[in-house]
Amino acid sequence: MTFAQGSPFPEGVKFAYIPINTDDTRLIDPLVCQQPLQLKLDEVISFLSTTNQPKLLIVSVPGAWTPTCGEVHVPPYLQNLASLGSKGIGAVIILASNDPFVVNSWGKVLVKQFYNVDDNSKGIMPKVVFANDVDGFSRKHDLATDVNGFSRNKRYATVIDTKTRNVEYLGVETERKVDKSGYETVLAKL
Repeated sequence: MTFAQGSPFPEGVKFAYIPINTDDTRLIDPLVCQQPLQLKLDEVISFLSTTNQPKLLIVSVPGAWTPTCGEVHVPPYLQNLASLGSKGIGAVIILASNDPFVVNSWGKVLVKQFYNVDDNSKGIMPKVVFANDVDGFSRKHDLATDVNGFSRNKRYATVIDTKTRNVEYLGVETERKVDKSGYETVLAKL
């Protein structure tokens, strides 16, 4: 099955993740993590399809702890989660090809710095998950590349309507910048 805008989202997609508790970001310790869990997207899609926020947003980055990803690409998403939630986003998955421990530590640093805990009281905050592309979803769909001998996800963002499983938006960067996959562009597509 081809992964493209307008097509159904593939079944059986799995990522690896370590949960980050966003209830009180003061308690987050980037040096402490548990064992990775399997994130089955079929289950996420099934759950979100029953909610008032039925859209799933996946934001893929080439790597954790890289300047563009951590300074330009991901922070606006974390700073504007309430806006995404008000537009129907029920979950945001930040996806990287790094191992789940690295992705979790990086995610904790970003959540601690950019996540607005006060927005939790609005009741529309999407769930945030920092995940590893353990099964090579991006590579299988030509959304990964080799950089200096390392396999890296391409920088992209996709919105899935979980009620229909259709890919409503897929923005893949073709240059070294954040344009098609950035927060402002995705928000405009919702």
